[in-house]
Amino acid sequence: MLLRFLLLFPLLLLAPRAHALKTASSFDVSWGAANLTLNAYDLSTGTLSKTRTLTSYTGVQIDYNVALFDYRTVATISFSQFESSNLGSTPFSRVAIGASYHFFRINGQRVIFDSDVESKVWGISPAFELSLGLNKLSIKDPEDANFDFTASQIDILPRVLIEVPVSSNFLLMLRGGYYGTLSSPKGQAFDIKTSGFIFNIGVKLTTL
Repeated sequence: MLLRFLLLFPLLLLAPRAHALKTASSFDVSWGAANLTLNAYDLSTGTLSKTRTLTSYTGVQIDYNVALFDYRTVATISFSQFESSNLGSTPFSRVAIGASYHFFRINGQRVIFDSDVESKVWGISPAFELSLGLNKLSIKDPEDANFDFTASQIDILPRVLIEVPVSSNFLLMLRGGYYGTLSSPKGQAFDIKTSGFIFNIGVKLTTL
């Protein structure tokens, strides 16, 4: 179901009312930390040539979300960037589309109880999130200037998401997942594969 929403995301976002879905929009912003491993493979032999670890605690992510209550799914457009790391300034930026599937409910969803009374429901809400992105990786290696490069790659980021309501329009968000690239950068001296962990903590502002 989550993959289907990723494919149908543009239609759902641009014309949600045409599908007669119950929807609501929200924004969230979060601070992020990353620990990524960069493996460089020789283009001629395919053997591992270099390995570097990128560590950063200066990440910022901004999301625009559309909640699709009927499917317990939230479609998202996001932008994220790490301002500095051990491998240079502004080493990583990413634009992505994705969706999160909430196992129990989406916070703020209207529910009709047995007494025919409609009410909004709030609570701790775990979810699985998957996003596909296009990133720009800019590396300045203090150990080897020959490893300096700037490249764009397609990536995937599955994550676990937990929302904790603070008020009716304000939620605390915790995210963590394993990041990996799906394509190799072109025009580089190496075939770069990137993988590792990204964590976020932030807040969501809703229109519910």
